[in-house]
Amino acid sequence: MTRAAASAGARLYFDVSYRLLAGSAAGRRVLALAAAGSEPVHGYFTAEDRDSLLADLDPGPDDLVLDLGCGLGGVAIELHRRSGARIVGVDLSRQAVSTATAEAQRAGLDGSVEFLVGDLAVPPRIGATKAHAIDSLMFVPDLVGTLAGIVEAIGPDGRLFATMLVIGSRPRDRIRGALKSAGASLQRLDNVTPALSERSRARANLAASLLPRRSTSLRGRMAMALVIAEEVMVR
Repeated sequence: MTRAAASAGARLYFDVSYRLLAGSAAGRRVLALAAAGSEPVHGYFTAEDRDSLLADLDPGPDDLVLDLGCGLGGVAIELHRRSGARIVGVDLSRQAVSTATAEAQRAGLDGSVEFLVGDLAVPPRIGATKAHAIDSLMFVPDLVGTLAGIVEAIGPDGRLFATMLVIGSRPRDRIRGALKSAGASLQRLDNVTPALSERSRARANLAASLLPRRSTSLRGRMAMALVIAEEVMVR
């Protein structure tokens, strides 16, 4: 499969996914409550993850940060609120970018938080020196090429915070090798498998509880079925 075909397939999948999740009451509830027991920001991203992101990137009001795979914009908006940094989010999905832009406008963040449709492998060259990629790098067809593009966008002294699902043997070695090939150095590598598994089960259980309810619309049921299928693949 060519890179263009892979990108087109990923764009279609996420457009449908975000349309179902953001466009149904059940989907919005899953997005809000998936991270049981802590303040959810976006998908699997919890308050604890947010604190790690803030500590590692250490963004401030003078920083311009790229959010690579911004989804519905929750991480970008929360990061700006807590740091004052300007955030530019990038996502393949036009549906996600449209929803995220509307959320930023409702929050009165025009100019401070911006969202663009684009390829993660070719981030905008806008002078950013920091970036984060939350659960998005595992969807790119060429991880080394994407990381090289990020390095080029944020410069040799830039900093990237990323979370990703790696399937297969020796995942740490695969990540280290990809970073080295892309010309990036590794500062820290944490294994968060137990926490991810717990969040995945909570998300699947929540979707399963909403799926049979009479109040759940057809779109909501489709969204819940999608969430359950995603969590089966994760585990």
